[in-house]
Amino acid sequence: MDREKTHKNKNIIIVIVRIAAALISVGMIYWYLISRFTGFGLTAGIGIFSVLLFSSIFYEPLSRLLKKIRRKKPMKIITDTLLILVILFFVYAAAAVGLMIHGAKKEPAQGATVVVLGCQVRGNEPSLSLRMRMDAAYDYLSEHPDTKAVLSGGQGKGENISEARCMYDYLTSKGIDGSRLYLEEKSTTTQENIRFSREIIAKNGLDPRLAVVTDWYHEFRAGIICDRQGAEHGAVSAETAPHLTANLVTREIFAIPNEVLFKR
Repeated sequence: MDREKTHKNKNIIIVIVRIAAALISVGMIYWYLISRFTGFGLTAGIGIFSVLLFSSIFYEPLSRLLKKIRRKKPMKIITDTLLILVILFFVYAAAAVGLMIHGAKKEPAQGATVVVLGCQVRGNEPSLSLRMRMDAAYDYLSEHPDTKAVLSGGQGKGENISEARCMYDYLTSKGIDGSRLYLEEKSTTTQENIRFSREIIAKNGLDPRLAVVTDWYHEFRAGIICDRQGAEHGAVSAETAPHLTANLVTREIFAIPNEVLFKR
């Protein structure tokens, strides 16, 4: 009787977990799709949660197939290894998000030079992400009237002006004195944003300590780059549009190890 009750309770728990996994998967896939932002984050995120959704729906036949496969020792080793890797990935993903949150809260030094990292410009108009970064920069510059800023970002495909020029026009239109703003218009990557901005800072005798303005999820990786280049830094974190968050955070989860392992 106790064994039957235990088995029944186990089945109930499995059903609850399957339903929860399916609902979470559907919700996450929808979240990725509404971003309308194609790229690695979208592909990886939808792929991961599609597998989870498929596994939760077809748990029973997959479970039987797995038991059959695991009867052979080599396949048991392979499946155990894959399971460990999946668990480690999700542990890493959770840790990475924690590091992003922590990096976004690092206070910049008093008097540090603001460095605003560029983002996509559509024609002459800033993208939503760039506008939110500029709003964060505007608030910080307004609260620190003696602070100078380097606006960093070159001109890419589909951009009629450089990202730096777009930021300059936006901030000055809101009342920030143009004499406080320096334009860095050559960079195409975060590494170049920091390096070229520091060259402008050194050339103009500005405070070498940085207050990096970027999306909250990007602050941790930007901090890694600052550390690699020997720059003291803090974060002035911009909000990220809710409908873009899942997509961009997923992309960042994969970008962090790429930054640490393959870039110097």
